[in-house]
Amino acid sequence: MEDRQQPTRQQQLAILRGLVDADAFEKFLASKFPASKRFGVEGCEAVLVGLDTLVARCAQQGVRRIELGMPHRGRLNVLCNILKKPPGALYGEMEGGQSEFHVGDVKYHLGQSASLEYANEEDGGTSPVRLSIAPNPSHLEFIGPVVLGMVRAEQTRLQDTAREKVMGLLIHGDAAFAGLGVVAETLQLADTPGFTTGGTIHVIINNQVGFTTAPADGRSSPHCTDIAKTIGAPILHVNADDPEAVVAACCIAADWRAEHKQDVVVDIVGYRRYGHNELDDPTITLPLSYQAVARHPPVLQHYASKLHQLGVVQTSEVHALQAQATKQYEQEFEAFQSGKYKESAQNWLQSSWQGDALQAVGQAGVWGRQEPTGLPLPTLAWLGNAVCNLPTGFTPHQHIEKLLQKRRQMCQHESSRVDFAMAEALAFGTLALRRGVRPTGVTPSDYFSTDPSLGLNRGHYAVRLSGQDSERGTFNQRHAALYDQTTGKRLVRLNNMVEGQQEPVEVWNSPLSEAAVLGFEYGYSLGCAGTSLVCWEAQFGDFANNAQVIIDQFIAAGEVAASTCANQQENGGSACSAGTELPGLQCVGEERWGQQSGLVLLLPHGYDGAGPDHSSARLERFLSLCNDDADHLPGHSPAQRRQMSATFTALAKEHGGRINMQQVLTMLEAAGGERGGAWEQGELAETLWAEMGLEPDAHITQDIWQQVMVQHMRRHAERLANMFVVNATTPAQMFHALRRQLNRPFQKPLVLLTPKYLLHHRPATSALQDFTTGTFFNRVIDDGKASDNTRAMRKKAEDPWLLPADQTRRVILCSGQIFYALSRARRSRQIRDIILVRLEQIAPFPHDLVTQVVMQYAGAQVIWCQEEPKNMGAWRYVKPRMDTAMRELMAVSQEGTAEPLRIRYVGRPAAASPATASLAIHRQETDEIVNTALSDSLVLTGEEELMRFEL
Repeated sequence: MEDRQQPTRQQQLAILRGLVDADAFEKFLASKFPASKRFGVEGCEAVLVGLDTLVARCAQQGVRRIELGMPHRGRLNVLCNILKKPPGALYGEMEGGQSEFHVGDVKYHLGQSASLEYANEEDGGTSPVRLSIAPNPSHLEFIGPVVLGMVRAEQTRLQDTAREKVMGLLIHGDAAFAGLGVVAETLQLADTPGFTTGGTIHVIINNQVGFTTAPADGRSSPHCTDIAKTIGAPILHVNADDPEAVVAACCIAADWRAEHKQDVVVDIVGYRRYGHNELDDPTITLPLSYQAVARHPPVLQHYASKLHQLGVVQTSEVHALQAQATKQYEQEFEAFQSGKYKESAQNWLQSSWQGDALQAVGQAGVWGRQEPTGLPLPTLAWLGNAVCNLPTGFTPHQHIEKLLQKRRQMCQHESSRVDFAMAEALAFGTLALRRGVRPTGVTPSDYFSTDPSLGLNRGHYAVRLSGQDSERGTFNQRHAALYDQTTGKRLVRLNNMVEGQQEPVEVWNSPLSEAAVLGFEYGYSLGCAGTSLVCWEAQFGDFANNAQVIIDQFIAAGEVAASTCANQQENGGSACSAGTELPGLQCVGEERWGQQSGLVLLLPHGYDGAGPDHSSARLERFLSLCNDDADHLPGHSPAQRRQMSATFTALAKEHGGRINMQQVLTMLEAAGGERGGAWEQGELAETLWAEMGLEPDAHITQDIWQQVMVQHMRRHAERLANMFVVNATTPAQMFHALRRQLNRPFQKPLVLLTPKYLLHHRPATSALQDFTTGTFFNRVIDDGKASDNTRAMRKKAEDPWLLPADQTRRVILCSGQIFYALSRARRSRQIRDIILVRLEQIAPFPHDLVTQVVMQYAGAQVIWCQEEPKNMGAWRYVKPRMDTAMRELMAVSQEGTAEPLRIRYVGRPAAASPATASLAIHRQETDEIVNTALSDSLVLTGEEELMRFEL
C-alpha cells in the first residue's frame, strides 16, 4: 500500500496490547484445558486488533449496531477480548460443565451481545455501539445470510433507510469462503432491492489450509476471495504478520462501506500454528508446511521486537503486559472454580418452562392470553375492496382487471366464497392495519358504527414475503405486486391501503436461491423481534431441500420453549444466561440457542401428477424434526419426568431439603413475569397452595411438584413445541393460521403446506363468514361441523347428509387435498356412513381434539388416508401419536372398559421416489386410494399396505 499513514505511538501500543491479550488468552486456555478443542487463532492473531479497530471506526462513523457472524476459528478469543465475555463464564463451557440441567451447544457455537464504547480522537467524546455475535452451527458460512437478515430487519425497525446505523460484519475461513455455495448465494443478495443491507464487511482469516486440505486442492481460483469479484467488491489482501497493515486495511474497509454502501473484503493472509483443532496433528499430511511454521516466530514476538527497535517499548514492558493479562485470566479461573458462573437451580427455574408453570397457576385468564383471529364482517368487506381498487391513472393487465373484479365479489356478504389467494391478502392486510384506522371516504355509519376500531389487533405488524416468483405466485394466484402496462410502475396494493395508518407490507421476488434466502428470512424474523409477519415461499415445496441446513440447524434446533424469563435480551430473541447474570450475555435457553422466531415457510404441496420433483414438500422431514414424544402425552415422557425430578431435587437442596410457601414466593419474585409486585406474587403463592390442596404451612413434595408441572404441560403443550406444521385445506384456515402467528403470546416457526391445484378449485373455498368474529383456526375439522367448508355444497345446508353417529361404520382421518377427492367420491356415490375428519395442525399433535372426534363414533373403523407413499407424508408421525391418544385418553373416558381402537393405513405403498411421472398412473393410483378408503368391506389386518394395483 503506497503512502500508508504511519500509526502514532499510542496506536502502536494499542496494537501491542491487543496482540498480548490475544496471545495470552490462547496460551492460558491451552495450559488449563489441554484436552478441550478451542480452534485457536494462533498464526492470525492480528485479526483481533483489526476487528477492534474496525468496530471502533464504524462506531465513530455513526454505526450503532453491528451484527457479527463468524465460524469457530478464533471465536473464543473474539468473545472474550472484543465482546468482553467474562473468561470465567467461558471456562465453565470449555468442558460443558456450566450447568447440570441443560447445555445446548458447544462453547465455540454460542453467541453474545455487548454494549461497547470507543473514544473519538477528534472531539474527545465516545461512540457507543452494540456488537452482537450470532450463534452458529458447524456448517460453515450458513450464518452469513442469517446475519444479513437480522441487519435488514433492524434497519427496518429503526427506520434506518440510509443504512448507516446498522451493519453486518462477516468473518470467514479461506477454504469455506471459496468452497461453499451459500457464499455465492449470499453475495448475490448484496444489491437486490429486497435484500440489500447497505454493504457488508467481510474479513477472511486466511490460514492457507482447510482442515488438512491445501489451497491447490481446495479451489481453482488464485485467491480464496475471487468469488467476491462477481459483485465487484474491492478486495484488500494483507499480511497477518504486519498488524499495522491489518489495522490500516480494516480502516479502509470501514470507510468504503460508509461512503459507498457496498460490500468490501479484507483478506488477512497468515497461517495456522496448530492443527484444525488443538488435538489434531497437522504434520501427518502437511509436513513441509509445518516445518516452516515451527521455525516462524509468532506475530507478537515479531511486532514487540519491531517496537523495541523503534524505541517505542522496552522488553520489560512487554513482559509486564503479558503478566498482567495472564493474571486477569487467572483471577477469572479462580472465580470459575468457586462456582460463580455455574447455573443454580433458581437460575434454571427462571429460564425454563417450570418457572412458567408456577406463574401460570391461577392466571388462566391472563397468562397465555391470545387475541382472536376472526374479524368483523365490515372490516373484511372494507379491506377486500381496498386492496382491489387501483389508483387513478394505473393501467392494469386485462387479466388483472378480471381478477380484481372477481376478488371484490368475494367480500360482498357473509356467504361470498373466498379463495386461498384472497384469504392470504386479508390476513396480511388485517395484520398491517393499525387499530382505530379510519379509511378515507368511509363514515362510521357505512361499516363500523359500533366498532370504530374495526376489531383489529391491539398491535399492528409489518408483513414481509419473499421467494422465487412470490410477487405473482408460482401458480398465477397471488398478484401481490401489479405492474402498470403503460409505464411499468410497480404497485403493492397491500402496502397502500390507508396512508399513514398501516405498517409496511413488503413482497419481493428473490434470487434463484433457497439456502441464502431462507437463511436471510430466518435472520429477519429474529431481528424484527416479533414486530413482523415474516414469510418465505418455496417455488415448489420440495425446493426447500436446497435449504435443509437452515431448516435443520436454525429453524428446528435453534428454538427456545416459550418462556416468561425476565432477563430476555433487548434485541429480541435469546433467553437468559446460565449462572450469574452477565450483562449482554446471550446463551442457550431450553433448546440449542434460545432464539425465538415466528418465521412462516409456505411450501406448495399436493399430488397432481406433476412428477417426483413438484409433488411433495417432504412433509415427513419436518415432522421428524418436531420435538414432541410420540409415545407419551405432554408431561408424561420419561425425559420430562426426569427434568421435573432433577429441578425439584436441586431446588429442595438449595432450600434445606424441602420447599415451603415462602421459598416459592422467593422464586416467583426472582422470576418476575407478567404479574409483578410482592402482594400479587404472594397471592399467587397462596393460590398455588390452594390448588394443590395444601395447608399454608405445608411443604411441596416431589409428587405434588410433578403434578403441577404435568398439568401445566397438558394445558400449554404448544408453548413447548419447537415448531408448528399445518396443512390447511380451506382459505379460512390459512387466514386464521397466518393471523395466529402474531396473535398469540409466543413465537414459533410455522411450516404451512400450501395448495396448488386447490388454488383454483371452487370446492376449496370458504364462506366469508368463516373469517368473521368468533371464528378461529381449527386444528381438526370434523365432518359437517361449522368449520367444514363443504357443508354449504348440500342442497340445504341444514339437511342432515350423514347418518347418526351410532350408524357410522368408518372414520377416515386425512390431511391436505386428498380430502377433496374423498369428499367428491363419497358425495357422488351417496355414501352416508363414512366420516371424513381433516387433521389441519399435524404438529404439535392435537391428541385431545382428535380423540374427541373419534369417540363420537363408537365402534367405527378408524383409518388414516394419505396421497403420499407410506414412508412419506404424515403417517409415520400420526400413527404412534394416535395409538397413544387412543390408549391413554379413550381408556380414561371409557373407564378402561373398551379395547383401544387401532388406526390403519390407506395410501400409496412405500417408495423411494415421491411420485410417478405418468399422469395416467397417478390418476389410477389416486382412484385406488379413494376406492379402498370408501369400499364397503375393508379388511384391516396388520400393517400391510391396503393398495392393490393391477396395472
